[in-house]
Amino acid sequence: MQVILPVAGAGLHLRPHTYTHPKPLIPIAGKPLLGHIVDELIQAGFQRFIFILGYLSEKIRHFLLSTYEGQIEMHFVHQEPRLGLAHAISLAEPLCPPEEPLLIRLGDTLVQVDWQAVRTSTRSLVGVARVERPSEFGIAEVDEASRILRLAEKPLIPRSNLALVGLYLIRETQALFHAIRYILDQHITSHGEYQLTDALDHMVKQGTPIYALSVPYWLDCEKKETLLEANRVLLEQGPTLSLPEYPHSVIIPPVYIPPSCKIYRSIVGPYVSLGEGVEIQHSVIQDSLIGDRSRVYQMLLRGSVIGGDASLTGRESSLNLGENTVIEL
Repeated sequence: MQVILPVAGAGLHLRPHTYTHPKPLIPIAGKPLLGHIVDELIQAGFQRFIFILGYLSEKIRHFLLSTYEGQIEMHFVHQEPRLGLAHAISLAEPLCPPEEPLLIRLGDTLVQVDWQAVRTSTRSLVGVARVERPSEFGIAEVDEASRILRLAEKPLIPRSNLALVGLYLIRETQALFHAIRYILDQHITSHGEYQLTDALDHMVKQGTPIYALSVPYWLDCEKKETLLEANRVLLEQGPTLSLPEYPHSVIIPPVYIPPSCKIYRSIVGPYVSLGEGVEIQHSVIQDSLIGDRSRVYQMLLRGSVIGGDASLTGRESSLNLGENTVIEL
């Protein structure tokens, strides 16, 4: 079974971090988001991958080759211009035998799923999860047997709260590419792009049976808040690491701290991931990501994402307060 991983997007919602760093390579819990996804798929038994590259493609290609070459079979396809997810998937058609099933997995989402059930399913499946704001997502309408009746991309008036989570198992590969060619030829777009949601909806209308797979946990890592939540989840699921003693400092797990980091007179954690060579002095850091070689001095950081090679310096205060005093800094 081939796995298609589209990672061509520019990550506009994560500016300024994605000006120089592709979103799938933003490090959380010790490695890039894309690394967590690929490692999970390898552990589930997948070995053949097609990566759809676009924005800052050479950085993603370098990461994949330097990390996974020799472990998995990799093919790279470049999407330019970037016209939407359906257009991206269409570029992989020459590498996909029509009789072989496909797994499509978005490269910027965390999904908790029974991979054994996915691999052995004889049906085409679309991962779904209930959400509070369905108009922000692709939406699936299903019947009592979980068979999909229709799909819509970010509808103005949603008729369901089942969001598509970026996981698609397609058994009818030939029908998928026929549907994609149809929406491309007919210039059928949603929100200015050729959407995979519209192609799958066309398959449903043509009688292809596709079923909804309920996903217990899903996180779309397209904003700072969800990126930090992903870091919390992955740190909680990861192994407990033994850490050295840092002078006059307190480390509150779960955290990820490489051996190259230097920490002095600080409190770090919980839910903090540091890059290589980070230096922290006289600071309190909680629920934050700090990139390689950054320096933090006299700062209180909470819910922060700091890029690499950054320098943050706060201001030290000396106070002498009497009774019944209230001060806010």
